[in-house]
Amino acid sequence: MAIKNILMKELEIISVPESKVSKLKGISSDFIKSLKETGLKAFIGGSLAKGTLVVKDKQDIDIFVVFDYSEDILKLGDILEKMNLPGKLKKVHGSRDYFHVVCEDVILEVIPVVKNSDPELAENVTDVSLSHVRYVAEQIKKQPELADEIKLAKAFCQAQKCYGAEGYIRGFSGYSLEILVIHFGSFVKFLKGISKDRIIDPMKYFKGEREIMNELNSSKLQGPVVLVDPTYKFRNVCAGLGLETFGRFLEVSKDFLKGPSLEFFKKEEVDVEELKKFAKGKKARFLELEFSTDRQEGDIAGTKMRKFFRFFVSELKKNGQEVLRQEFDYDGKRKMAKGYLVVLEKAEIEVRGPSVGLKEQAEEFCKAKGDKVFKKKGFWWWGKGVSVEKVLEFVKRFEGEMGAGIRNINYQ
Repeated sequence: MAIKNILMKELEIISVPESKVSKLKGISSDFIKSLKETGLKAFIGGSLAKGTLVVKDKQDIDIFVVFDYSEDILKLGDILEKMNLPGKLKKVHGSRDYFHVVCEDVILEVIPVVKNSDPELAENVTDVSLSHVRYVAEQIKKQPELADEIKLAKAFCQAQKCYGAEGYIRGFSGYSLEILVIHFGSFVKFLKGISKDRIIDPMKYFKGEREIMNELNSSKLQGPVVLVDPTYKFRNVCAGLGLETFGRFLEVSKDFLKGPSLEFFKKEEVDVEELKKFAKGKKARFLELEFSTDRQEGDIAGTKMRKFFRFFVSELKKNGQEVLRQEFDYDGKRKMAKGYLVVLEKAEIEVRGPSVGLKEQAEEFCKAKGDKVFKKKGFWWWGKGVSVEKVLEFVKRFEGEMGAGIRNINYQ
């Protein structure tokens, strides 16, 4: 099937029916009206405002509540608690606390922002969200076909686990995908262009790449892509994009362009049986890990558990264990996650000690390590016994410190 036909078919699958969009707008408008009755000024944001909604089990709609001063934000929680809300109220912790109103088929994300005319003076990144909405909406108004192209980009990245700025994903944010598709002109052009062009300045604020690298804060240049925010020239919208996630994105993009298929838009679950089969073929060990945390579900919980998973993987590698495959699986909704590893285990690794010429240190080393010491290339070495279990025993000491841990592990 030609790529054009595949994309048209995918749009039929992911586009939200107009009747549903109207219903969501109605729910949002009614909620905003009730907020205004309390004296609060609010606006619809996110994908609903931009016309880029894609089908979800439960839609989330951004409602920006605008305050003149940051101290006034503290009133929001009390006001919401006294209102007759269309759903259950839930406080969510972040760089600035916000609220969920969980309804039957939609979640209203109530996000407080401080009114500002200069992004440089914004106290929090959410304070520039309204300017993001305006920019994207204006571009789509000029070229309405971009809305569908953005939907395709979001669906593709969601399926390939490259969507979301959360710490446990480190993927493309929705806003970054919108800018990139607008800049390149279409979903396919974005896939092709991003593999070659890694420093992007859509509004041409800077004279060239060198000036961008000189002017932006070094902390904003760490990621694999530099995307200058069209609404604020000193912000890299892709600063949170991880190298590992971007590498995976480039790989699947290349595969899709070579052999386009609807399968690339379907999110696949971790194939546990395939991993077990792979491990058996390599004569390696298969590990299924269950992680837990007491932190807030979502970004905070996921990031804590992912960090602990990476810590375990790092320690395995330090101890000479070859990690052939690794998968981390978190749905963003609970305080539990799963990790899967295929490890080619070694029973012993060589650890270098002092130089043979350092007699005092050498004597202490040999005495401490016993009969497993030997000389090699002018140094004393020690044959250290290692195993997955020993590494696990070591990393579990840090569970409290890291805010996450392994509650269960199955070996094969």
